Amino acid sequence: MFLIVLAATTALSGSHASAPQKTPVVEAVSQAVLVDCQVSGANLTDCKAVDADGVEAAAAVQMASQVEVPEAFALANPGRILIKMTVNP
Repeated sequence: MFLIVLAATTALSGSHASAPQKTPVVEAVSQAVLVDCQVSGANLTDCKAVDADGVEAAAAVQMASQVEVPEAFALANPGRILIKMTVNP
């Protein structure tokens, strides 16, 4: 008798419970942009995007201009460097 009540309860509770809705996950696609910059003291100046145009290039150049260069790196790498910046739209 107990098993019949348990089975009926399980069947009823299973029919009323709805499965949770799964929402699709949208991942941001990031883009790698190569930026050519002049090492000037502790800063990067005269930065230009090498392999991108538009919004991605502008964002990569802006990020590169905010990079602080350690003194040891600047002394070891005078002139221009090529760096890769990852840009999210």
